[in-house]
Amino acid sequence: MRAKANDHGFTLVESVIACALLATALLSIGHLSATSIAQLSVARNRTRATMIAVATLEELRTAAAPAAGGDTVDNLGQPVQQQTLWRFERRWSVASMSADTGILTVVVTPLPPEPGREIRLTGGWLAKR
Repeated sequence: MRAKANDHGFTLVESVIACALLATALLSIGHLSATSIAQLSVARNRTRATMIAVATLEELRTAAAPAAGGDTVDNLGQPVQQQTLWRFERRWSVASMSADTGILTVVVTPLPPEPGREIRLTGGWLAKR
């Protein structure tokens, strides 16, 4: 007896192709997720570095006579006392414009340093009278 020509179901070739398409889609989603997590970490460090730079700039603006310097701080802007997960190198400089004004530049780099990861802020400073 012959099989019916209009059998319902999938052939082995169709099933293998469907599995290959599904596997490709799942691998793409996994790669996208891993890339997103890595970029989220970079963005988090840039945000922390920006917050540290803004806080340092404001701290220097309130100083009577700021001087250039630098140090290594944690993610809260406190000097590093022990090994911590997040470390940032913080540098600042003062360029005099006149006797009582200057330009403050703060550079914060997440450690370990990589090109393009530093945050640079510049602001004015006016001596208190």
